[in-house]
Amino acid sequence: MTRTPSLLMLTALLLWPLAGMADCTYRPDSLGNTRYQCDNGQSGTLHQDALGNVRDSGTDTTWRKDALGHLRSSEGDVYRKDALGNLRGSDGTTWRTDSLGNLRSSEGTVCRKDALGTLRCDGDEAPPVVFEGGKE
Repeated sequence: MTRTPSLLMLTALLLWPLAGMADCTYRPDSLGNTRYQCDNGQSGTLHQDALGNVRDSGTDTTWRKDALGHLRSSEGDVYRKDALGNLRGSDGTTWRTDSLGNLRSSEGTVCRKDALGTLRCDGDEAPPVVFEGGKE
């Protein structure tokens, strides 16, 4: 079974919620995992297993896609894509890509990729990373 980068990247931004939300940086490593570090000291690694589940070492949360394509966490959070391509969370938060390619939350968090591919987020919440592989 091959890795599905879109699920791993989508999950990287779905780190909901990190303890005491802070500004965070998300970076892919050489093994295809995503490592994150927040300015409040929270850190971890997202690793996709052979079944396609993504496990977060920092929060002990597991993410999986269900038969309808919704992303579900072991903590009960659910994210689904709406007709406009926005990502809607079960908590009411909506994430979208703006005209500059930044990820924006309905709660005010903004995430930008730098020239090295590192995702930097400023705001009170962790982003639901990417809306599928091609829209990063």
